[in-house]
Amino acid sequence: MMIKNWMESRYTISTLVARSAAMRRLVGQASRVAQNSGPVLIVGDEGTGKKLLARAIHNSSAREATPFVCIPAERLTCDTTEHLLEGTVRGEVGAFERAQDGTLLFSGIQNLSAVAQERLARIMSEGEFRTAKGESKPLTMRIMCSAHSGELAEELATGRFSEELYEALSMDVLSMPSLAERTADIPYLVQSTLQAFADRERVKKPSVPYHYMELLTRVEWPENVRQLKNHVESVLALSQGQFDPAILLAHFDEIESPQSLRSLARDLLHKLLPSTQVAAASATN
Repeated sequence: MMIKNWMESRYTISTLVARSAAMRRLVGQASRVAQNSGPVLIVGDEGTGKKLLARAIHNSSAREATPFVCIPAERLTCDTTEHLLEGTVRGEVGAFERAQDGTLLFSGIQNLSAVAQERLARIMSEGEFRTAKGESKPLTMRIMCSAHSGELAEELATGRFSEELYEALSMDVLSMPSLAERTADIPYLVQSTLQAFADRERVKKPSVPYHYMELLTRVEWPENVRQLKNHVESVLALSQGQFDPAILLAHFDEIESPQSLRSLARDLLHKLLPSTQVAAASATN
């Protein structure tokens, strides 16, 4: 956890991978948003990096040295909302108090319970919260939220999500593009993943076979950046920090991709393996 927090503390808007037009537009919007303190709603598909963007905005703002607290919305049930947000009489500090002067991110707000929605709307309307000890404190943190765009739209359309709360949380709305909308970023996302791997393992950054990188840019990644990074890290782990062609082929057989891409993966194997090993590697798949 300490390593993860240290890694996240390095994220800023300027470090976001933004070679694609879609990400360059987003970076411009995020840079402007970082200069104010109003509520921000970040929407996008699963795995697009919504929390990373929130952290980058926090780290690029005047609040950089203050707490960044993230609480998953699904944890705020009828039974847990009060003590998770405002603390307990036993002395456990709630999310609002922990995030004072910093940023409080509610992730996945489409999953907020009706009780949590009502309580959050009241607190934001009043501009203050009460601790478990009954002390009234002003909201001095920035409120940020993330949501799966399609699911939140459905919750709003059916009335399960409060329009009043939505209006309060969406002073600025940022939309994370899917990986399919930013394929130009894929080589740089891979290199960033490799550098993080090298830093973590204290090894030299692995080099990527050219044909493998070409293949990565042509695969459909339904789970977006998260799936791409998990794939690269898994291959590295299974092949001791290298890109073993046989392991690559096995991974692409598991990814739901068109047959043409599976054929391309086998072509890759031929280009990377000696001919005597190709038949054996292909036979195992």
